This record gives sequence, C-alpha cells and structure tokens, in this order.
Amino acid sequence: MANKKEREHLNKVAAMGCLICERPANVHHIRPKGLGISRRSSHFDTIPLCYDHHQGQFSIHNNKKAFEKKYGTEKELLEIVKRRLNE
Repeated sequence: MANKKEREHLNKVAAMGCLICERPANVHHIRPKGLGISRRSSHFDTIPLCYDHHQGQFSIHNNKKAFEKKYGTEKELLEIVKRRLNE
C-alpha cells in the first residue's frame, strides 16, 4: 500500500497523460532486471501509460521488446518522467 508521499507522486505521474500518446493514463511500475516478474518496483519508478500502451495488444506488458524498440526502454521513459516532474 502506498503512503501519502507515494500516492501524491503516483497521482502526478498519472496526471501527465500517456508518455506515448498523451491520452489519460494509469501508472506502470517499471521492472528493473533481477527484480522478478511478481515483484513490483518502487512507486517512484513509474511511468504513465494509457490502457493501449500499458496492457493492450501491442503494449509494454504484451510485447515489451517491440514496445521498447519503438518507444524506448522503461529506464529511458522513466528519465523523461523525472525530468518533466522537475520542470
């Protein structure tokens, strides 16, 4: 469960809109290598993605390699989010 500071951060990330298409977004927790599929990363390591880019047919969850080839790695996208939040 997210604490107050984490919830505030998650709300700011979601409010950015999808990094890919700018539609309304939910947060995607990036999964650093070695963390494992069932473990979620920190609430601060999140990027905003709409349903289609998060869980749709050609999304990060359904075809991560193709998604990252087209749009950038989770780490690269996270850096974009951090920059925008600090502007």
